[in-house]
Amino acid sequence: MSNRDFDNSPFIVFWETTRACSLACGHCRAEAMPTPAPNELTREEARELIEEISQFEPKPILVFTGGDPLMRDDVYDLIEYGGELGIKTAVTPAPTPLMTRENIEKLKKSGAERIALSLDGSTKARHDELRGVSRSFEAILDVATYAREADLPIQINTTITKETVNDLKGIAELTEQLGAVLWSLFFLVPVGRGEKLEMVSPEEAERIMDFLYREEQKRPYQVKTTEATHYRRVVLQKSGRSLSKDHQKHDKIGRNIGVSDGNGITFVSRTGEIFPSGFLPLKAGSVLEEGLIKTYQESKLFKELRDKSLLKGKCGVCEYNSICGGSRARAYSIYGDYLAPDPLCAYYPEGWDGDLWGVGNSS
Repeated sequence: MSNRDFDNSPFIVFWETTRACSLACGHCRAEAMPTPAPNELTREEARELIEEISQFEPKPILVFTGGDPLMRDDVYDLIEYGGELGIKTAVTPAPTPLMTRENIEKLKKSGAERIALSLDGSTKARHDELRGVSRSFEAILDVATYAREADLPIQINTTITKETVNDLKGIAELTEQLGAVLWSLFFLVPVGRGEKLEMVSPEEAERIMDFLYREEQKRPYQVKTTEATHYRRVVLQKSGRSLSKDHQKHDKIGRNIGVSDGNGITFVSRTGEIFPSGFLPLKAGSVLEEGLIKTYQESKLFKELRDKSLLKGKCGVCEYNSICGGSRARAYSIYGDYLAPDPLCAYYPEGWDGDLWGVGNSS
């Protein structure tokens, strides 16, 4: 599968089902609130969205996210409806009192194929301090147990910040103990409440990715990164595989297929607005107006994000940009330009002068 496939169909669609959540985590992208926001998609509008997603060919994965998706009374029915239309679904529930054994079993029976749990510390003290929510750590452990009992695969999501770097080894070990099939690491983009946290440096990011590669070789789960697409470059470099042979390949977690903001990814907000991802806050359309398919395939924003020849600075000339391309969300967050080079990447293409932008390209 090459990047050109993403001109017609995304690999994954994230739907922010609701803003409502009983937690108020310290780095929540959605800035969740205790009650639903006005004008969230109705049940009928949500079904129409799912129907449109099913018309993509091939069908993308649909992730029910939030807020807390379980705050929607119809979430189980909507998951089941997606399955009826041939869509694979996953859910990212919050570790609230709603995450009971009974509700985990209902997710499984509804057809959810995976749940993703956020874990930002290997101990209660570390995790709860960063999340800003008491008893969140214990809740994660309980939910993981319920999921194993229900035979519902779990993935662990961890945010990479200055606060979590020194605990990654412990989180990696706990992720294995919890029986996860995937460890997904989000390299902070300062949006939402995440603006209060501190990003790691490019050099630290490179060391972390070296660590992740080593961990992946010995752990029973897979590793992927979000908003750190250059991990794909690290995997190729460390494994000694050829870019010319591997850049056309893909795996089931989307690591080696160039998936990035707007390129294989799209995000639908609770009110139906369409974005390239949950971390790139540029609206391209609405499912209630232009529709998801037309917006994804035809909007100027999405088309530019899929065109690697438009990338600026070192990202534009990097030999790995077909599988990477850098975080467009971070480039926008830092420079106000979604085509700018990713400031988190420490790699410089052969012959590049060592400047992130290049002489004469700093504005």
